[in-house]
Amino acid sequence: MEATGVSLGKAALGGALGYATSKAAEEIALQLGVERDVNFIKDELQMMQSFLMMADEEQSQNKVLITWVKQIGGLAYKVEDSLMDFGLYSERKPFFGCIPRNPGDRRRIAKEVKELRAEVEDVSNRNLRYRLIKDSSGCKPTTAEDQASFATAAMFGINEATLATLEHEKSSEADLHQLVTNNDVDLKVIAVWGSSGDLGKTSAIQDIYDDPKVLKRFGFRAWIRLMHPFNPQEFLRSLVTQFYENFYDEVGKSEQVTSVGANVLAKMEKMDKSDLVRVFNVQLCSNSYLVVINDLSTIEEWHCIKKYFPDNKKQSRIVVSTQQVELASLCTEKPYQVSEFKQLSCDQTIYLFHKKNLEEPVSMGSVCSEMFNTHEARLADMENEKLKGMHAPCSTEPASDLNKVTTTYQDKHSKPTDDIQEESQDPHNAGEENICNSTAIKKFDRSKTLADEVLYGRETEKSDVIKLIRQPYTHQECKVISVWGMGGLGKTTLVRSIYKSQELGGWKRAWATALRPFNPEVLLRDVTLQLQSTIQEGPAGSPTTGAQKKTISVMKLQELKDELARVLKMRSCFVVLDDISSTSEWDLVKSFLDNAGRIIVTTRQKNIAKHCSKEYKNMYCLKGLKHAAALDLFIKKVFRGNIAKNDLGPAMMEQARLTLQKCDGLPLAISTIGGFLATKPKTAIEWRKMNDCISTELEINPELRTIKTILMRSYDGLPYHLKCVFLYLSIFPEDHRIRWGRLVRRWIAEGYSRDLHGITAVELCRRYFDELMDRSMILPGEGIDPYSQKIYYCQLHDMIREICISKAREENLVFTLEEGCCVSDTQGALRHLVIGSNWKRDKDMLESMLDISHVRSLTVFGEWRSFFISDNMRFLRVLDLEDTLELRDHHLDQVGQLRHLKYLSLRGCATIYCLPISLRNLRHLETLDVRGTSIYELPTTITNFRKLQYLVANRVFFRAQVVDDHLSRHDMFNLCRFSKERPENVVLPRGIGKLKGLHTLGVIIVSGSNGNAILKELGELSQLHKLKVDGISSRNNKELWSAIAGHNQLQSLSVEAEDAFEEGRNLDGCLGEGLLPPSSIESLTLWGKLVNATEWIHKLQNLSKLVLTYSSLEQDDDAIQALGFLPNLAVLRLKYMSFMGTQLHFQQSSSFPSLMVLQLYGLGKLQSALFEKGTMPMLELLHLVGCEALNAISGLTALKSLKEIQLRSNQLDENLREEVERQVTEHQKHVRVNII
Repeated sequence: MEATGVSLGKAALGGALGYATSKAAEEIALQLGVERDVNFIKDELQMMQSFLMMADEEQSQNKVLITWVKQIGGLAYKVEDSLMDFGLYSERKPFFGCIPRNPGDRRRIAKEVKELRAEVEDVSNRNLRYRLIKDSSGCKPTTAEDQASFATAAMFGINEATLATLEHEKSSEADLHQLVTNNDVDLKVIAVWGSSGDLGKTSAIQDIYDDPKVLKRFGFRAWIRLMHPFNPQEFLRSLVTQFYENFYDEVGKSEQVTSVGANVLAKMEKMDKSDLVRVFNVQLCSNSYLVVINDLSTIEEWHCIKKYFPDNKKQSRIVVSTQQVELASLCTEKPYQVSEFKQLSCDQTIYLFHKKNLEEPVSMGSVCSEMFNTHEARLADMENEKLKGMHAPCSTEPASDLNKVTTTYQDKHSKPTDDIQEESQDPHNAGEENICNSTAIKKFDRSKTLADEVLYGRETEKSDVIKLIRQPYTHQECKVISVWGMGGLGKTTLVRSIYKSQELGGWKRAWATALRPFNPEVLLRDVTLQLQSTIQEGPAGSPTTGAQKKTISVMKLQELKDELARVLKMRSCFVVLDDISSTSEWDLVKSFLDNAGRIIVTTRQKNIAKHCSKEYKNMYCLKGLKHAAALDLFIKKVFRGNIAKNDLGPAMMEQARLTLQKCDGLPLAISTIGGFLATKPKTAIEWRKMNDCISTELEINPELRTIKTILMRSYDGLPYHLKCVFLYLSIFPEDHRIRWGRLVRRWIAEGYSRDLHGITAVELCRRYFDELMDRSMILPGEGIDPYSQKIYYCQLHDMIREICISKAREENLVFTLEEGCCVSDTQGALRHLVIGSNWKRDKDMLESMLDISHVRSLTVFGEWRSFFISDNMRFLRVLDLEDTLELRDHHLDQVGQLRHLKYLSLRGCATIYCLPISLRNLRHLETLDVRGTSIYELPTTITNFRKLQYLVANRVFFRAQVVDDHLSRHDMFNLCRFSKERPENVVLPRGIGKLKGLHTLGVIIVSGSNGNAILKELGELSQLHKLKVDGISSRNNKELWSAIAGHNQLQSLSVEAEDAFEEGRNLDGCLGEGLLPPSSIESLTLWGKLVNATEWIHKLQNLSKLVLTYSSLEQDDDAIQALGFLPNLAVLRLKYMSFMGTQLHFQQSSSFPSLMVLQLYGLGKLQSALFEKGTMPMLELLHLVGCEALNAISGLTALKSLKEIQLRSNQLDENLREEVERQVTEHQKHVRVNII
């Protein structure tokens, strides 16, 4: 099942079911007489939703089924839109409140419900016609697996170019019958792989297997379909059974067939394990044998299987059938070649991997194939060497997979393992251009560039991880180090370099890659084999027990656990578990590895890294390459090391910068694109062509498609609810800093998140956001304070964004009108429409070429045009006009037509002075954001928005404006009306207390004539989580604190005094034992004088962030010391005139136990700061700005966790700077002193 279609279908069904099962829907259905129809629709949607959940788990690839899923998704959207639309005719009450009074409306709605039922029934019946649900249980590879197979094929000699070459090279064709029956006495392994899975392979092999000549040739034959997980005992039993049944003397005697079967069955029942082994060994050594291994899926299985079959020099053959081209290449002897066996259709060609006959004439195709697979041959040699029991510390080499094709194996005669190996230095590639210079060869060479120098520029990271390995560990459990980060960063290659490093001394090592589906027994068996082969079992001549001699490949799980525990206790062992993708995978194997000395886990997800390592200090987050290293790698790949970056002209350097900006430090992308450009003319024009169409190249270019394949694994691993919210991010432009608040309110409006029992919709969105961050699907926005407790901006990596856009476009979810867009690509109704800043604003295109009848969101970047809002946008939920240019008051007159609107943002539209009268129609509005506009006063009509949850407003400072043609008469009136200097914040109307659902409110002014009334009404808003108030003074502060005292859900509060400098004005004169702020507050910002802080501040036990400005705390005031007793305070910012003393003394008695950030900003009288021993044990950042009189800081050595000190250069005493640097140099070398 195509995961995206399932995810979007489930999300759409969730919304439709939400409406269909509501009480309002039941009421209107009952009154209209269509109750049975609505119930039928509801029940069918529930069944469809259950089916999609099953389909999502089974990951079927049935194309008919995928089409049906898309139809379900489209139907769900239509059902939801229709149910929403029905509610518009009961508008006297919000949504389905009463029956429409007009008989015509009643009949029309009833008719539409009937039609909707018929459509639902038709889609449902489609399942019966095509038996879709039954077929969905078929076990077929997922889209991700298919893509991985194609990408791996490209790396191992089966890309499109190679296929084309093989088709035209008759000498490259091979006959399986001839390979099986030739006279070579050595054991031969022939691997069979099909370009489109198993189709036709089984029958092709069966024809050879049953051929009379083959029957005469081999004394024993066996055909084994492997069980998953691999079971050695059953494997051996099946072999012996078939050897008896197919013994040549019995073949062809039809009259004895039944008795042979019965006799074999009786004989097998009498055999125990030792008898099986004895018979198997005798028959195998004395006869030639033919064995077919069907459905080989892991290299670990092959490791176990091939040890059963010694080379008896009797012309024996093994035929391996696999769906993975990499396994096919690793099973075959080297050097091998790839030959076409049969072409069954345009999609399915069967290929044979077999040992190359060096005596045959060399053809173009075979030379190409051998050259293509030189690198892979070395990888396969690593596997063979691993099983020979080499004892060198670094001899054990991990099995290769798609992410690990980058570092070649080094033996004792090779260069150091850390050196980058150039392809041109490979002796197999000598004279490559002369031997094979076809386009096909060049194309494949580019595909070989898949991250083969990913380790480049990672010297610091390698050193850091080695330090983590070497650090002593006092805990009883094994030390687990997790290396995590997004796909394509080179985690595996970095760890492999460490794994082979001589710096780790005499550790015995094992490497295992978690394959899919995950099988802990296979992984642990492979680890045990590797460790046992490198550890001497005892002194020379000492006897070994039977248990030690027992073959690991046939051990049961408990026996395997005991053996692994024994091996791990004998020597210090270093184990690498590569590509762990879930916490459950780690939980299944961790108990087996308790005695390992060190374990490194690589993973893409932060939460998995935390689960494995338990401590943050043992987690290592791998980032992208810095610009200098990225540029060096790019130039090295493009020019093969024949030119330095300083030799590039300005034009080429600019194009290189643009390419690297797209790659954003991702080694996989840099290396692959660099390898692609290596085959192109080295000109700025050619590079510009690449940059201009890089999105298309990633889609259609087989060599670059590998980048997308690797990164798609991260997307495919997302649960369905995260796929929807992730694809929604494709709405935002490239390099756009996406604000958390904007994103979360939009997610909620779209129905991606809702209140659940015990958790709010906002908290659920935060979980989504954090999980996407932990999975490296989104990145923290540039300029984010690394010490901030929460991340408020995010960005998409450019390569990840390409995947996001591609998948969203594929599902017709998001369409962006921008320069060069192709409107013909759209099919059916759009869900989310984006108007880019560089689009030419073509009215005809918008109105006639796009189906916007079911658009859910409209987002505008750049200049506004009046035709952007259309009568056809009846179902619009989100209208996001943030920072839109040229938007005027009269342009909003049509907003009232958008009756389903839930989100309206005019943020940053400074030319908006007044909200339209039609706004009163938006009864479903949940978010109204008018910050940064010129709106001074909100209209009374907003008090009717009973669903409003988020209301934020503050004005821009007035700027003189030029009257232009875009201003209507109404705009000119508003301009004159509001052009006088007004307060920066916005006045609320009376009646605000009716908005019971408000979660966020601010900034509101309460200093005017209706201020006390507004304060009183705040007491009715008990659901508030965030509140910002301006205009507080000693006259009304009691009204404020009294109004919010009982708000036990209030988490963030900002209070600003009317005039912070006026004598007698204070914010907290009324606070004390009788009146206290809500104890639930976590973030508190106070702008004004505090006179009673010691009486109430200690009650805020949940407070984590405190910002004080103009508080006027005195030298001998105990307020600063009182702050030190707050157990959860993590951020403290003391700003302008918040402290009026000359010395800040942070005492051990009030230690600030959780403080991580301390900012002293604009404290003009402060001369010295003293930190006593034991204070602020968690402090990481000390920020000193604008403290011009500050000349002494002492006790910095007491700050044990300090990481950075930030100082402002133009306001800094030179002696103080030198003193700080001296203390750091002498005692805290790990601390950065940052002069800003």
